[in-house]
Amino acid sequence: MARKFTRMSGQAFAEFNAVVFLIAGVCLLILASCSVAARPQKPPTVATGTFNLYLQPLPQEAFRVTFQIDEAVARHADGREVVVPLTQDIFSTDASTRVQKRIARCVLPPGHYLGMSLHIGSASIAGEEGRVDLLPPENRLILDYAFNIRPDHSETLYLSLSADRLITDGALFTPKFTLWKPERTLVNLKGFVSSSQTQGVTVFSKREAQVLDTIQVGAGTSDLVLDQGRGWLYAAVENENAIVAIEVNSGAILGRVPLRFGDEPAELALTADGTVLLALNMGSSTVSFIETQSLFETARVRLEMDPTGLFLGSDGRRAYVTHASENALSVIDLPTQSLRRVVSLDDAPRDGVANVDGDSLYLVNDYIAEVTVLDTASLETRQKIYVGHGAVSIKADRLTGLLYVGKEDGTIAVVDPRSAMAIDSFTLPPEAVASITIDHEENALFAVLPQSGRLFKVDLVSKRILGSLNLEDGSRTVVVMGER
Repeated sequence: MARKFTRMSGQAFAEFNAVVFLIAGVCLLILASCSVAARPQKPPTVATGTFNLYLQPLPQEAFRVTFQIDEAVARHADGREVVVPLTQDIFSTDASTRVQKRIARCVLPPGHYLGMSLHIGSASIAGEEGRVDLLPPENRLILDYAFNIRPDHSETLYLSLSADRLITDGALFTPKFTLWKPERTLVNLKGFVSSSQTQGVTVFSKREAQVLDTIQVGAGTSDLVLDQGRGWLYAAVENENAIVAIEVNSGAILGRVPLRFGDEPAELALTADGTVLLALNMGSSTVSFIETQSLFETARVRLEMDPTGLFLGSDGRRAYVTHASENALSVIDLPTQSLRRVVSLDDAPRDGVANVDGDSLYLVNDYIAEVTVLDTASLETRQKIYVGHGAVSIKADRLTGLLYVGKEDGTIAVVDPRSAMAIDSFTLPPEAVASITIDHEENALFAVLPQSGRLFKVDLVSKRILGSLNLEDGSRTVVVMGER
């Protein structure tokens, strides 16, 4: 009986295996067919280019007129019409007479375009007894101006309204718009602004305070630094862990320095001879040394705590990193590319600058109303200069020796270190002043207000606002050719 049971069990086991293999094979076939059928198909990728449209300041002759553009279309050479969504569609000369406005930013399919068409939805004019409706044009306005959209590039065009015969027969609104591209601007008249909210660096004319173009560099552009002698601009692309080198004259991308995953470079500093670029990596708490000739990272220094700011000493041998959360300052030796020491401070330094003579460092701090003055040799506090609460940025004027301290309330305090006091101030709209630069040629101050995405140009003598730009929310750093 035992032998019979064993023999029957072996046969049953063989039959059972055959059935199992058969079922498994069928199941695999079913699963394979299901996986093939259910596999998601990737949508076809379409290369696109960024298109920016700016409405130029409206003519004085259009005073009291308000109009609406309810449709804007880009006319492709193959006959296609691509709708251009407008960020603003109602325009009034009361508010727009002196300010350039960006009214469209979108992506368009690449190719050759013949121009645009606009449809005016409504128009009115302010009279003594209120607004009076005007009759807008029935048909689209055809604007002929050929332009090209290239993949991963930006194209910027201007839209101008002529002052000629805006209103005819007393009730007809007969506007004449012109579409055009800004002329090439001299290199020494250019300025640049970064934005963490876009993939581009905005190029503007520092004389007219008007946008000229946008350079596509990558997502989350944070800090900028200029090598004026070489004509290069360096941009830190925080979200892509990279540094991009740009040729100032043409706007061409010269090279890209990939950093490590998670570095998130947010601050840049360039040595006086332009040979070494330092990048402060907020994500990894490191400082990268980049050789500008080869655009290659040659070394990095690991910091002992989270950083907040980076600046260079005047002697060209030291760099300094502020640590607001730890009330500390790290000193980096540039020749050996190593961390030299960490100094404990009484306050929480946010950022700093060195004076031209090289004997003092000036730090703006969180929570206190003074600028801290450190002796460069001993790194001990020499004195404190009252500027008021809310200091967030600082700029040293290498020509006059004055300090410009940007504050959270839109005030820029002018500090004379020799008298150890604030001697003047500029008043801008009430929001934080994130970046300041001083232009030698225009004798003007440029300041960025990131909350509203605005740039202001202010005369250093009269303190009068000479111009402003509407940029991106999150605009970060401004640099200009001829800055000091």
